[in-house]
Amino acid sequence: MADDKQLSMQNLNCEVTASDVSFDFGDTSRFRKIEFPEQAGITANALLQLVPAQLVAGTASNLYVLHFPKGIQGALMNLHQGGQSTTMIDAAGSCASLYKVNPTAVAAFQMFSVASFATGQYFLADISSKLTEVNRKLDDLLAFLQASKRTELLSELTFVKYALANYATIMLSEPQRMATIGNLQRAKIKAVADIEFYTEQLESSAAAKSNENQAKTVLQNKQGIDLASQLYAISTIMEAYYSQNWNQSYLANISADAKPLFALTQNRMISAITKFSDRINKDLESKKKGLLKGDVSQSEHKVLKLYDTLNSQSETPLLAFIEEALDKPSEPSELYLRSDGSVYQKI
Repeated sequence: MADDKQLSMQNLNCEVTASDVSFDFGDTSRFRKIEFPEQAGITANALLQLVPAQLVAGTASNLYVLHFPKGIQGALMNLHQGGQSTTMIDAAGSCASLYKVNPTAVAAFQMFSVASFATGQYFLADISSKLTEVNRKLDDLLAFLQASKRTELLSELTFVKYALANYATIMLSEPQRMATIGNLQRAKIKAVADIEFYTEQLESSAAAKSNENQAKTVLQNKQGIDLASQLYAISTIMEAYYSQNWNQSYLANISADAKPLFALTQNRMISAITKFSDRINKDLESKKKGLLKGDVSQSEHKVLKLYDTLNSQSETPLLAFIEEALDKPSEPSELYLRSDGSVYQKI
């Protein structure tokens, strides 16, 4: 990229650069094609109209790179005092209006907002793919969920998956977006109650005599905690994505709220699993000495492995998972705009 072909677009927190370097956009490990939602009423070709004329005249490749040093998350909001604004807030906590005095600037903001929704869709899909319990098949979930909690947890899971799959399009409908935020907040509240429920069930089952059936119950209750915890995590993340609220104090409070919840749950699990594991080990010693017949069951072996895993963690991985997901939209981002109007994101 030649420096003399670089033009700063400071008002848009974006920099457009003409590129003479060729890229293999067919390499899906490096690039992802951005598909604009149909109801956006625009095409990727509209972005070409925003490329300054001096850049068009100075490049032979017809390839342009849009640099976003602070990420591209941020939608336009209508303000009561008139005009529009991004969700970016300065150090003083203020957010000034952007009045429609520059049609090009407004069009650019609209293009970038839609691009941010498509990019956010990718982020959320990538984030949710790491949640093992959330991605389980329905039949697998029914195998371990308590009957009294099945309807509640499955309804939460169904809604979260719906909101994940339709992020980019829902963001273009303000009534739907607001309704989705409300439902995500309710799902998060229910997830906290479900975490408590399954933690109590785990403590109760772990207090019983160690045997094959009881070990299975302990493991099932642990899965219930994992599912509820992951639903809490993804609902929390999606609330920020849907609200487009990237205020640092707000994001810090999200982590501050999640940390004691996960820490307390983890400590209670460790305490319960430790007692149950001690009984398994005691039985194992008795069996080795011939005082008891048989061997430790497969489920009991899994409980012992679970004990080792829990004790090796200083804190639940979900806390780091939430923090990473909330940091992702503010990371520098690049979009590659081709002469045919197609847009690619560098992964």
